[in-house]
Amino acid sequence: MADFYVRAARALQDILAHRDSIKGATSERANINDSKRLMALVVHTLAYRDALQHVLSEVDISKKESKWFGPKSSINRIEGSLSDPPLTQCLMVLLAHDLLLAPRGIQAAKAWPPRVSIEKYKSQLHASLVKLQIRRGKRSVEELRSGEAGRKVAARIPRWCRINTLHNDEQAVLGQLKDAGFQLVDQSYLEKDFQFTRSQHVANVLAFHPKATSKLMTLPVFRNGGLILQDLASCFPAAVLDPSKWTYDQVDALDATSAPGNKTSHLSALMKGTGSLTALELAPNRFRTLVKMLGRAGCLKTNGGNVQPKNEDFLKIEPSTIVRCILLDPSCSGSGIVNRLDYLMSQDDEQDNLEQVVPGDGQPDPNSLRLSNLAALQLRMIRHAMSFPSLERFTYSTCSIYEEENEQVVLAALSSVEAKEGGWALAPRDEVLPSWSERGRLEACNGNQDVAESLVRCTPGGLKECDEGIVHVEATNGFFVCCFVRNIPTTKRKAKESEQKKKRTRH
Repeated sequence: MADFYVRAARALQDILAHRDSIKGATSERANINDSKRLMALVVHTLAYRDALQHVLSEVDISKKESKWFGPKSSINRIEGSLSDPPLTQCLMVLLAHDLLLAPRGIQAAKAWPPRVSIEKYKSQLHASLVKLQIRRGKRSVEELRSGEAGRKVAARIPRWCRINTLHNDEQAVLGQLKDAGFQLVDQSYLEKDFQFTRSQHVANVLAFHPKATSKLMTLPVFRNGGLILQDLASCFPAAVLDPSKWTYDQVDALDATSAPGNKTSHLSALMKGTGSLTALELAPNRFRTLVKMLGRAGCLKTNGGNVQPKNEDFLKIEPSTIVRCILLDPSCSGSGIVNRLDYLMSQDDEQDNLEQVVPGDGQPDPNSLRLSNLAALQLRMIRHAMSFPSLERFTYSTCSIYEEENEQVVLAALSSVEAKEGGWALAPRDEVLPSWSERGRLEACNGNQDVAESLVRCTPGGLKECDEGIVHVEATNGFFVCCFVRNIPTTKRKAKESEQKKKRTRH
């Protein structure tokens, strides 16, 4: 069991260093029989990390027990673990979690030195934790868990599900739901556990009460990939891009950053499984998740679908690649995601960007270097997309609430050389979810009403308050989406394509 805690510590170390996602890091370190337990420990430790670090610092464990928890500890010399934060700090906070918060305490050999070293201070650590609880005005230690405000916001968000039209049509799914005891209603609020309704903005998307999640996941229609858990806002990019709405000589589409694959399979369904859709994902762990999810959705080319996943970097793809539309959903701050930790303990892979968020850090300051770096990467990816000569339209989306990643990135992209030379502009509101009321922030668009109206925003939890236990069918996670379209004349575009083909032939 000592090995279990060391593996969990290495997973936590990778997460805090932003080297891997929670799911990626925990699956990488888990054994076959303890994957759920390892993830649970890491997730719950992250939820209480602020409080646990406070009491560990107050009691000063790392100094008093420096042999095992200090910077020179032999634990920090484990192969591949030399990085910031030190492995000993990660191990210490995991052990403190189980010592103070787990009913069964630390599950390791009683003689294991790190366990012996920290258990000597149990009374002091517990006293410090209670003092922290009182000082912060909490009624119980459990209320020291981070994300309480987020959980209240999340409580009014429906459990959104998308009908996978590659597997089933809407009527067949509605029939199965009715047989299972669900009731279709036409109203703005869901007050009863087994009520559900259709989205008014995206076809084949249904809203359920969150309390129905467990039952939904037992249904055959979910287990066979006919229903996919996916937030409504996450469905917006593919719905806006929808190649079936536009006239192309040939539909060649690209998802630039695909894992875990829900937006990809949605786009594949809108393409009716025809044409060609390439799904790129750079991170190996996330690529494996992508292939698994696309296989479950039934859209892989190897199984008769139209999606070809590739473990490649979008920024290294040659612009000469013939592609008509791109779905671009790059890494972002994840600041629009609510209830992140509780989500991670569920059994689905619903939110595409969520895995790139590090819970417990709080949201980055809008002026932080991390946010600036994210915005720079996002702009670079948009400009790269704009350089594809055959491209006619592409969506840009984030699950961020920050103007720095949304309106400001869009304005910078429109001012770029690529936009001006390529004839790029924003698609108007009537092509970008016109029924959705919340649009871009006017002041962030320099007062340009047309630009603001072209942008779609989602406030976390929606704009309408609900009584406890009731959810509103306009509520989603925080999100942003827009669509860039090329206004360059067709003859000029085809000339550019011809020039690119000649270059490829010469090389």
